[in-house]
Amino acid sequence: MKILRKKAVCEKLGGISEVTLWRTCRADPTFPVSIQINKGVVGWLEHEIDAWLEQKAAAARAASNNAVYP
Repeated sequence: MKILRKKAVCEKLGGISEVTLWRTCRADPTFPVSIQINKGVVGWLEHEIDAWLEQKAAAARAASNNAVYP
């Protein structure tokens, strides 16, 4: 089991900023919950981030397969 720190999660999510990560954590209830490592330090379980990305990718593929193009 691997814990990713904030910078690594931002990179894994396509190089997003820390502000965008913060907004995603607040706005998306499906986003994995962070783990408090110690005072002021948080991380996320890598397998949970991977599963969340797979879920988003599957939803995007399903939406594009159901799209009607003129």
